[in-house]
Amino acid sequence: MDVSFEDLEALVETPGAPGNEYAVADRFAELIEPHVDDVSFDAMGNVTATSDGNEDTDFEIMLAAHTDELGFLVDRVDQNGFLTFRMLGGHYKGNLSGQRVRVGPDGVPGVIGPRCRHYMSNEEKESLPENLRIDIGATSPEDVAELGVEPGDYAVWDCGVTRLGNDRIAGRALDDRIALAILLALAREEDVDATVHYVATVQEEVGLRGARAAGYTLDPDVGIALEIFPVDDYPAGRTDGAKSTLDGGPVVEFGDGTSEYLFGGVIVDRQTRTWLQEAAKEAGVEIQHDLMLTGSTDATELQQVRGGRHAGAIAVPCRYSHSPVETLSMADAAETAEVLLSALNREFPSRDEIRRPR
Repeated sequence: MDVSFEDLEALVETPGAPGNEYAVADRFAELIEPHVDDVSFDAMGNVTATSDGNEDTDFEIMLAAHTDELGFLVDRVDQNGFLTFRMLGGHYKGNLSGQRVRVGPDGVPGVIGPRCRHYMSNEEKESLPENLRIDIGATSPEDVAELGVEPGDYAVWDCGVTRLGNDRIAGRALDDRIALAILLALAREEDVDATVHYVATVQEEVGLRGARAAGYTLDPDVGIALEIFPVDDYPAGRTDGAKSTLDGGPVVEFGDGTSEYLFGGVIVDRQTRTWLQEAAKEAGVEIQHDLMLTGSTDATELQQVRGGRHAGAIAVPCRYSHSPVETLSMADAAETAEVLLSALNREFPSRDEIRRPR
């Protein structure tokens, strides 16, 4: 099943820091509108694109992918025109210095400059950078204002998506624009019996906030989060051997959470997991299973909101996650779409079934 690189490229080109995802949402709505029955926005900025099911079924499924990416919030302009900022989402400070960014509604170019190594102590040379600023070439607060930037503006990495060898790609915001591209691929396929809500959620990177609102409004029978899955299958990764890998197929999660104890996350119910496993078998796709530790997905909110429901997550393996060079395989993305298409044509876990093994 084809997941369009052109769709992905268009979505990555569009900036969308948490709280400022509107342009990404608009782009997604524009791309999916010809292939669904209805497109709507809620007050938070979530997009719901709905394909109506057959008249004789009232089953509804929500497939959620988030529009936001890691970003920065400008909180102050100093007297010399440098911008101080807060990190939005789970950044690693080692990724910040030496990077280009785009700032504000006009995408003003800037850099996060590292301190000159010539003036560092030996300790500083081996440590993570502190007290970084965004430099947009201004020399005063007045200069900053003339460039159309002010406190409260957002910034994102200034880089796109690049094709690598073996049908792999790298770039910023593949978390979670690849999942939005998968939703577009699914929406272009033939209708299924159930009503399907293709939902582009907001503010996932800062607490799954959009999924909470969208899940409450839609109240689906099953909610599935589409994500990337962080993998460590490279030389600087895990010393005990990688578990999930690129080109190993989609990852169907057992669960996720904000600590090794799976606090604040989702434990996927057996019915939902089995439904995805059987769909993969039918599609002839090899899948991987894993736990996402110290991270969570929109499935957390979908499972709990408004009394609860079946919920789970399926993800595309991704190296270097939460960096400007996230790397994944388009083959894994295509197989993720194939599993979901197969699942949409299978019998769903019933809302009436409690979370008990059969």
